[in-house]
Amino acid sequence: MPLTASTYPVLNRADAAASDFNALNRVVARLLSARRTVVVVQVKAVSGSGLNPVGFVDVQPMVHQQNAAGAVTPHGVLYQVPYFRLQGGRRAVIVDPAVGDIGLALVADRDIFNVKTARTPAAPGSFRQQNMADALYLGGFLNGAPQTYVWLHDQGVTVKTAGTVDITAQSLTLNGDATINGALHVSKDATASGISLTQHIHPGVQPGSGTTGTRQG
Repeated sequence: MPLTASTYPVLNRADAAASDFNALNRVVARLLSARRTVVVVQVKAVSGSGLNPVGFVDVQPMVHQQNAAGAVTPHGVLYQVPYFRLQGGRRAVIVDPAVGDIGLALVADRDIFNVKTARTPAAPGSFRQQNMADALYLGGFLNGAPQTYVWLHDQGVTVKTAGTVDITAQSLTLNGDATINGALHVSKDATASGISLTQHIHPGVQPGSGTTGTRQG
């Protein structure tokens, strides 16, 4: 049976290059291309790190812009981007980002300038939407091997640092045997099995070259 021409206008056929469907599809694609969601970025500067309120980073998107001819142009730097810290109330694990880190810029749907400034609920700073200037930084992607770390693995927990470990608490309890490979310095008294290291006495001490007896409390 021979094919007959369609009675429908060519512009209404989805497979036609000039169809209404393709025209609408191009409009939708252009609108979606302007919506920012998540961008891979690299940290260029850090401020407010350490024992301070959570600070900010300056980051640069790592995937370049590209035009229809294939020419690429690097993005500019996004300034004063709040970074993530694992914190609940006044309790936190402080691992600040560092220059060179790779992470994600999560783009807010509205202008967050006033919230960043006051750190309280506020009206949007403008009517802009899905703009990379309103990004939040989440780090820890595609980075190299760490040199200082807390490693939780099947055999236990490993803490590694080239510096010192400083623990400040009202009291410290260790449940388990302890091995110290190095000198132990104690600024105050130490007690073992109820006997003071600095205050214990020995019975049977006589002047001369003899040695003391066993310690007693």
